[in-house]
Amino acid sequence: MKAIKNVFMLATVMVVCFLVGGLTANAFGSTAFGAGVGAALFLGSFIPRADGVGILNVTPDLSALSTSFVKFGGTIFRNQVNDWNLGDGVTPYKNVKEPISMPKLSALGGPQPYSAADSVTGNGAKYTDRILTVYQSKWDFDVDPEVYRNTYLADQSDAPFYQVILDQVGKEYLSQILLNTVGNGTYSGAGTTPAAIATGWITNLKAQVTATTLTPISIGVTTSSNAVTQVETFLSGLPTWWRTREVVIKCSYAFFDLYKIHYRTINPFGFVRRENGKYYIDGWENAQLEPCAWIPASNNGVLAVTNKALVWGTDGDRISVAATPYRNIIKTRLLFPIGFEFADMGCVAVSDKFVV
Repeated sequence: MKAIKNVFMLATVMVVCFLVGGLTANAFGSTAFGAGVGAALFLGSFIPRADGVGILNVTPDLSALSTSFVKFGGTIFRNQVNDWNLGDGVTPYKNVKEPISMPKLSALGGPQPYSAADSVTGNGAKYTDRILTVYQSKWDFDVDPEVYRNTYLADQSDAPFYQVILDQVGKEYLSQILLNTVGNGTYSGAGTTPAAIATGWITNLKAQVTATTLTPISIGVTTSSNAVTQVETFLSGLPTWWRTREVVIKCSYAFFDLYKIHYRTINPFGFVRRENGKYYIDGWENAQLEPCAWIPASNNGVLAVTNKALVWGTDGDRISVAATPYRNIIKTRLLFPIGFEFADMGCVAVSDKFVV
């Protein structure tokens, strides 16, 4: 019965195809058109429906590629963040789900000679909290696979393609945060530049000086003729207890060059790294001078920290990559939460020209 049905359907298709062919032949006045059209329609009827749809659908399937961006993108970007190094004297927090309080407990008042009467006035415990808040940032971009069809996609492998792109974008993402946000960033939810992503350390320091929470150490303008003397003057102004701790003096590369020139003027070719690759200050066993890319040349001074008082935070679970195929374009968004703070203002010192 099924065989008879198939034969009947085949005959029907043949009749319809050649009927259409006949009509075409009459329209053009040539039997050649009729035979050609009829044969083409008859042969086309044997193409499976699914294959026929595939032939007509010329939109590239980007689902596998966009899935690779989503599935592996966050891991690739997180690896970039985990390798991010802001130098010594810095403490990273990589699991900031909500603002983190960094309390400092201190004692008010002080000891005094014995007397029988109570003397509690002005004495007690005091908490001074610093709050680390991270703000989400993003970088949106479109990827057109056709641009790379004959290069990264030529071997039919998606892996090198999305890895190369996300590696490069991740590096440049962190680079722009480093140069524009870490130091002089000022948070603004309505902002459109990297500087608006979070409030940086230098901006925060200026606010602390304005609020008289922090008093700069006065050393004046530094030049290639006085840099060594200026740094020694600065160190002399630090609390005495700092001398027993590891101290990191951060400066711009421009300031570092001034120090190097002056030092070698005083001690020809004597300014060299120790075995650990760091530059230490004469007379201080644990005080090192460290140039930082996030400090601009306009900051003619130094920032000193101890006890790893510089803090930056992120949330590894919110570092992610989202990707959506749109026609033949992959619309991609990288997300990276970031924030900066000081663990304890008592462990931070600046020179006067650093915060002007």
